[in-house]
Amino acid sequence: MSKIITYIKPKFEEYKVDLYEYDNEGKLIGEKSYDHVKQIVIHSSEVRLSRQLFYESIVLIIEGNMLRVEIKNNSILYIHG
Repeated sequence: MSKIITYIKPKFEEYKVDLYEYDNEGKLIGEKSYDHVKQIVIHSSEVRLSRQLFYESIVLIIEGNMLRVEIKNNSILYIHG
């Protein structure tokens, strides 16, 4: 399974989201950043919350097969997997 580590930093009425995508072997294959995110929708087989990775952000570890990220209406972030 591939993995996306998602750093979510709360701001006033929105989030700043940084995504780091890893392949099945744990190698970093991509990075993306999104500002002005109002909602995050996750459809995946496994999602874990980790406070240990970073103290100022919420960190979600999302695992699934063929993970896909898309942004709609410039403010809704979808993660499918």
